[in-house]
Amino acid sequence: MEDILVPIAVCALLFVGAPWVVLHFITQWKKTGSLTVEDERLLDELHDLARRLDERMGTVERIVAADHPGFRPGLRLEPGASDLRHASHDADPGRAERPFDPQRGR
Repeated sequence: MEDILVPIAVCALLFVGAPWVVLHFITQWKKTGSLTVEDERLLDELHDLARRLDERMGTVERIVAADHPGFRPGLRLEPGASDLRHASHDADPGRAERPFDPQRGR
């Protein structure tokens, strides 16, 4: 009797149990795959905070530049720029070719 029940149980687990578990979790992932209203609100708040911090950094850089004529402001992305590498090459072409000078700080 045991010789018959073990293969039937194994077949049931392989062909019924395993697909049921996989499909169950796929369904659960699809239900929670999108952002909740709370997540969207948090992202909006973080975006506003980042925009305000960027404006503050611009203000600080303008103040320091007014007090110290040799000051060079840090790298800032233009509103349409999507990649930091493009902005760094536009801001200071040839900077990557120059070695670091500890006296100048660059």
